[in-house]
Amino acid sequence: MDAPIRAPARSNAAGIGTRLILSVDPALDAAPFQQIADQLREFIERGDLRSGDALPTVRQLASDLGVAPNTVARAYTDLQEAGWLTSDGRRGTRVAEATPADDARERASMLRSELDQVVIALRRRGYSKKELSVALRETAHAL
Repeated sequence: MDAPIRAPARSNAAGIGTRLILSVDPALDAAPFQQIADQLREFIERGDLRSGDALPTVRQLASDLGVAPNTVARAYTDLQEAGWLTSDGRRGTRVAEATPADDARERASMLRSELDQVVIALRRRGYSKKELSVALRETAHAL
């Protein structure tokens, strides 16, 4: 069994299956729908959620997280439009059979995009290119 992702102390959290914990932290800058979408995408990328795995209903997940159903619906819709999830009325929402993470070029592009966002945010906080480069190398080496 994989270790669960721990929810921040002041956030609402919901279990998905028996292995995963999804959380929404109101203290973060990211909107709740984006936090949900990002975590689900990460679960899929890591293989914690696999092709065909069922997700909770919009209402169930919204209730578990203490957010409005439209918040979860928007996260699910964004992930469907990006190819991560599929929805079939009676069968519910499931992880897509072929996800963007299955395509090596798409995966590399997503990695670069994510890193760009992190670097931009850290540069705004005053970190130099050299500090970021050293930290990235050290972190990658430690993993």
